[in-house]
Amino acid sequence: MEMEKEARKLQDDLAFTDMLMAPSRGGDFVEMAIKKLQRLVVRMEADHHARAHVHIDYGRERHAASFAVDNGERLVGRMPTKYDRDVQTWIIQNQSRLQALWDAMKRGEPHESILAELKAAN
Repeated sequence: MEMEKEARKLQDDLAFTDMLMAPSRGGDFVEMAIKKLQRLVVRMEADHHARAHVHIDYGRERHAASFAVDNGERLVGRMPTKYDRDVQTWIIQNQSRLQALWDAMKRGEPHESILAELKAAN
C-alpha cells in the first residue's frame, strides 16, 4: 500500500470525530468516551475523470465519498459531512504525494488503486 502510514492519521482523526459526536444517553450516568477505529480504505482510480480525486471507504460503506486532491472538496458521496474537515485536512497535508500518484496513473505507470487499507480496531 502506497500511503498506509499517512492513512493511519486520517483513521485516527475520523475515530476522534466519531467519539466527540456520539450521542449522549443523558440521565445521571457517567459516560466513558471510547475511540473506536473503523475500517478505512483510500482508493485512487485514474479512469475517465480529469480531476484528481480519492475515494474514501469508511466503516461498512464502500465508496462512501470522493474528494478532490487539489483542494479537498467533497465531490460526491453518502459519508456524513461531519468527516469532511478531517478528510480535507488530510488531503491537503498529503496533496503533493496524492497528485504525483494521480499523474503517474494517468501516464499509465503501474500502480495499485488501493493506496491504504486499514482494519477496524477497538
